[in-house]
Amino acid sequence: MDMNNKHTAVIGVGVLIVVFLGFAIWYMATHQAPSVFAPGTATSTTSTGSTATIAVGPQTIADNGQYYQISLQYPGSTLLATTANAQTDAAAVSKMKAFLESQDQNFVENGDFANLTPQDIQMQGLDQGNVYSLTGTYKTYQGAHTVSYVYTFASDTLGAHPNEYYKTYTFDTTGGQSLAIGDIFQPNSNYLQLLSTTARADLPTLINKVQDGAADTDTINVGTMPSTDDFQNWYINGSNLVIVFAPYQVGPYSVGTILDTIPLSKFTNVLKPAYQ
Repeated sequence: MDMNNKHTAVIGVGVLIVVFLGFAIWYMATHQAPSVFAPGTATSTTSTGSTATIAVGPQTIADNGQYYQISLQYPGSTLLATTANAQTDAAAVSKMKAFLESQDQNFVENGDFANLTPQDIQMQGLDQGNVYSLTGTYKTYQGAHTVSYVYTFASDTLGAHPNEYYKTYTFDTTGGQSLAIGDIFQPNSNYLQLLSTTARADLPTLINKVQDGAADTDTINVGTMPSTDDFQNWYINGSNLVIVFAPYQVGPYSVGTILDTIPLSKFTNVLKPAYQ
């Protein structure tokens, strides 16, 4: 190749490089680089224009040992992030997460796994793949001015059957405060007696629908005393107040969990106006 051809080739290559660099600069200027987020997180912009990172979607507390498995889910963010503000949303998430962490800790402590004897391990089949387990899942329900999170826990300690229990949280969607059942009723009302009377009237039919003849008046009465303990698990779904009765509370284990769905209109005279 003579010198003229060499010069022509060099110039051609130079032009191609310049064109490529120009295209690259144009592309970088007009296309935003992809952002990388940790699983279950997203960014949001506050009213002040600053950027904050908030958790979204279900989050999981996972705790696995040699003889146990724990998986507990909770929402990374709640409806309060939209209806109230980021602070109340974070407080609600933190409150629920703290309870789940306590359940994790209690389960491990009660299992006393570090002190199991060889006889314990063999008798329970832990050397054959059996494990203790605790799972927790949740569902979300909305009322006109509330959002509720209903947690279902299944605790398997290798007995005759797993045990099921519940924890519910209801939040006011305007102020974001966590509500106990008494908070939706007017002060000095006889709401507990009304709840007790209503549940005792509803439960025989509800229980017998599950297992004919299983309803027992004495058992129902014991589990529906006019006390906050007996009505601690509840939520609002649409225009209904739902009371959750866990297994054994108002009937035998075989009837499972009983949900008593009561129209809020039944308590109009004693409900606070915001929750009617």
